[in-house]
Amino acid sequence: MSGQWQRVPGNRGNPGNNVALRQHVDGCPSCRDLVTVATALRDEHELASRDAHLPTSGQVWWRASTRTRAEAAATAARPILVLQGLAGACAAGLSAALVTLAWPSILQPLAGIADITSREAQRLGVAAVSAAAMQQALLSVAVVAAAGLILTPLILYLVLSDD
Repeated sequence: MSGQWQRVPGNRGNPGNNVALRQHVDGCPSCRDLVTVATALRDEHELASRDAHLPTSGQVWWRASTRTRAEAAATAARPILVLQGLAGACAAGLSAALVTLAWPSILQPLAGIADITSREAQRLGVAAVSAAAMQQALLSVAVVAAAGLILTPLILYLVLSDD
């Protein structure tokens, strides 16, 4: 930019009404480019300012109060979520402990059912099925059924919850 630009009085970016400034801009290539860019930026600013619609004070207040309420609800829910996680971990641990304690009493009826099923299969002439294989099959079915009974409500809760 030339040094003339700062010395010309009234150089507010628009040389339109100032004759000395207009003459300088017409004769100086760098100042002419500067005025061209400044004019384009000013016109763009005016166009953008015309199209901008500021929200009313009521809308601003409503958005701020809604955001504040949502943040307060999230802050209040954090300790509850931690306690729910701890309760779930305790329930899982208690369930594992109960299954461990009850395992012999679960295994005994399954062995009886497997033995009866194996004898009936042999009586009907079906290929010999060992009681141990039958017990293993019944145990697998029981584990799958128990897992389904335990996991179905949990899956439904996770799928249907709002969060």
